[in-house]
Amino acid sequence: MRLRAFLIVAFLVSPAFCGEEPTARPFDLSDEVVCRVNTEAVSKRQVEERMEEIAIRLYAWRKSQEDAGQWSADAEKKFNELYIPPFRDALRRVVRERLMLQSAKTEKVPFEERAYEKQVNSTVERLKQAGLMGSKGFTLADVQKRVKENITLDTYRYQFANFLDYPTRPEVQKHYKENITRYQRKAGVRVRLIRIDRFVTNKLTGKQTVNANALEEATKLREDIVSFQGSFEQVAKLHNDDEELRSRGGLILLNPKDQYFEPDGYNAQLANAIRNLKAGEISAVFELGQTSWALAQLVDRREAGPAPLDSDLYEDIYRSLFQQKTRKKEDEWFRKALSKSLVVQVVDGHYNPLPIGFFFPDDEVKPTAESAEPKKSTLAKEN
Repeated sequence: MRLRAFLIVAFLVSPAFCGEEPTARPFDLSDEVVCRVNTEAVSKRQVEERMEEIAIRLYAWRKSQEDAGQWSADAEKKFNELYIPPFRDALRRVVRERLMLQSAKTEKVPFEERAYEKQVNSTVERLKQAGLMGSKGFTLADVQKRVKENITLDTYRYQFANFLDYPTRPEVQKHYKENITRYQRKAGVRVRLIRIDRFVTNKLTGKQTVNANALEEATKLREDIVSFQGSFEQVAKLHNDDEELRSRGGLILLNPKDQYFEPDGYNAQLANAIRNLKAGEISAVFELGQTSWALAQLVDRREAGPAPLDSDLYEDIYRSLFQQKTRKKEDEWFRKALSKSLVVQVVDGHYNPLPIGFFFPDDEVKPTAESAEPKKSTLAKEN
């Protein structure tokens, strides 16, 4: 039950249910009202849902401590230290969303019914496949409400995006140069690998047999590639006991965004086999692990240094700059909306107004070391 509940929470907090794995309804989150945004109540559960898995993990940890008789003042202090900061962040997000939805209703923001129906149907289908629809999971009303809110929020946020805010190439280049230390890459290699296993397992029966000719097979493959100048990639697609490597023509891919990796940190046997190779050269057949033989092709080497401002990095910086501009506009709107709204925290039935500063914690000016200490001239006058 706990695992099922954990899965439902992650799904609930995913933006617009956009293709992420379904998650589950919280099993012990409270419906207690913790805040009011104008006339709308915000429950503790609504806030905890946006804490993603943090709330579920903390509650599970607390219960395990209680069951073991180890719940103490120190444990409660630790719980609060881990719980309160993400709860506050989630509350800020919930209030922002509530004000947006209220404004969208007042301003009669157009709603795309076709996109709504399509998204509801696809979400319901995914939930059914995961067994999360029905009395023990989501209801159709749950899905419809969340999809409608997310589409409305996305539509309302369009007003903060303007073609004039699109970053220019000089802006992207300037940001790249000023933050070059953020885009440093480690030295690495790009490698293709063919693996021939000494033990073969039948997928249907699970029976394992010995491939006594594994070394000879690997040796012959290498000779064929070297002697006849064959394509290592094509041979790796046809002759490879590693299915994932076979599908990629033998390419080792640890990071989808970066084909290069540090060989010594990956596998010492492979690192030794390619250590003195030049780009395009093929290693001798070597033992890989304790159950396989292998041969590798060093496709390329990369020196350490800044990543080039290529299409992928350019797009990442472009998107980041654009989001910064739109976020700034959204924050300005949020400040105005807060100044015109009644947002109060509810504690034991009492209402405590939440100041605008609560929603912008980064605005708090922290004293620098210089300002925190009295100046020498001041001390001299006092003495």
